[in-house]
Amino acid sequence: MKKKRRGSSRYFVVFIFLIILLFGGFIGIKRIIQSIGYFNIEKIEVVGNNILEPNFLLNLCNDLIGENLFSVSKKDILKKYENVIRIKDIKVLKIIPGKLKIKIIERKAVFLIKTKEGVLYPVDEDKIILDSNYSFKEILPIISLGLSKNEIIFGKVISNEFIDRIFDFRLSVNSVESKFFNKISEFYEEDEDIYMVELNKGYKIIFGDGEMEDKLKRFMFLEKNRDFERGSIIDLRFKDRLIIRSEEG
Repeated sequence: MKKKRRGSSRYFVVFIFLIILLFGGFIGIKRIIQSIGYFNIEKIEVVGNNILEPNFLLNLCNDLIGENLFSVSKKDILKKYENVIRIKDIKVLKIIPGKLKIKIIERKAVFLIKTKEGVLYPVDEDKIILDSNYSFKEILPIISLGLSKNEIIFGKVISNEFIDRIFDFRLSVNSVESKFFNKISEFYEEDEDIYMVELNKGYKIIFGDGEMEDKLKRFMFLEKNRDFERGSIIDLRFKDRLIIRSEEG
């Protein structure tokens, strides 16, 4: 008969016992630290925000003052900011002995949506409507829509065919010249074409569909070599033709 091997099983039991002992010790130390007033939060710092007001962000978490630094979890902090649409993510840094640093990562608006009532709403790169009042820090191209302000739902993706076309256009243009949109004040639709209004002089630009890289380069060349006046339309819809006409024409 073969003898039973008891050595390996004995080591396994010892190993499990040590794991339980370490885990229990960790829980015990954690509870002791959480009960020490030395680690109570005395200061909260919120950083990273650009559009959101600092006082507003601090007021949402001021009730954490006096709580133990190690009793407060990221989940607790996220709950306090879960209804703030502008916030995309939050990072938490605990600084011993009693400082909580909250880094806000905001959603960045890329366009302003204008309703038929003339109300402006910022929208981010995910097509999410951010809030009811845009900041004057956000000087962005306006997309004029025929939507009513009652159709706008904050925190939701806006579903609109013209919006989708503008965002597709943005992707195509950004791959060539990301600063192009700095010179555009407004987008609107006419006869199923996207019309752009230049920011400084107010002339209009039509790119049409396809060959976006070529059209953008042609426009940039034209812009450097001649002046366009208000009321002009620069039509780049045709591959082998450039049309510059007056709105009155």
